[in-house]
Amino acid sequence: MALHLSLGVVLLCCGVSASAAQADLEAFVERYADIQQATTDANRLALSDRLSDAMVAHWSTHPMEEGARETLGGVMGCASAGSGKEQLTIVSWNVELKNQTHAYGAVVVFSGKKGEQVAQSLRFKRATTLRPTLDVKSRYTAKEWPGAVYYEVLLQHQGNRPVYTLLGWDGADNIRTRKVVETLSINGSKLKFGVPIISAGRSSTKRYILEYSDQVSAILQWREDLGMIVMDHLSPPSPELEGQTSFYGPDMSYDGFVWKKNHWVLQEDIDVRDPKLQAPWNNPKRLRRRYRN
Repeated sequence: MALHLSLGVVLLCCGVSASAAQADLEAFVERYADIQQATTDANRLALSDRLSDAMVAHWSTHPMEEGARETLGGVMGCASAGSGKEQLTIVSWNVELKNQTHAYGAVVVFSGKKGEQVAQSLRFKRATTLRPTLDVKSRYTAKEWPGAVYYEVLLQHQGNRPVYTLLGWDGADNIRTRKVVETLSINGSKLKFGVPIISAGRSSTKRYILEYSDQVSAILQWREDLGMIVMDHLSPPSPELEGQTSFYGPDMSYDGFVWKKNHWVLQEDIDVRDPKLQAPWNNPKRLRRRYRN
């Protein structure tokens, strides 16, 4: 009888703990809804910071929930890769501003030096006159993160060192949208964005950017069956618009990245025979609240 009673208490406690964790996840969803409903940029940014702080506090004392992606992934980015000491999860979201540009928030959950779970927020660094746009050569830290909503994380290795590749969406502005192949490494508890593992020309770059018209959608996704990252090839509708990315769009051909010799190597004009190819991220711009004056 005592054994049965103890087992019942354990099961009850586990159930209460799971319910509490689910409630916390749902509270994060509600907090994100509050961001969207706020009527000023200042309020939106403040609420985004509070959401980030709440997530860090939660995952600093609670293990990452198995149902996090299911609960959070419908309204914000939630992606993970790896297991054990190499497991990494990143939760990210956009904050649309009145000028139709975007700020971002994110929390990365990973294993520290001693195998303990670490939750670290990323602080978005807005573009400046010295850094007007995201570039492919710069390195960034958690305190000067360039921002994106990440919907896929891939784990690769350079020797024994894990490196992570993030596929993300950047709202840019009211005429352009971006998708980005970002790279990330971890040294102890330090996050470094921009690992030179992308070969898309004569030299290696730290990230790869697709920039195109706000009026169209573009594919950037991992294809397990092909063993590669697949993306739309973008081009302008006419030669005189070359270089004006706000006019670019998919031209019905595809490029891809294949992992070879510790690098993502670009392969152009690949054969993709899957008619069900769809962009894996629902563009947040399509879900805008009409709060602008």
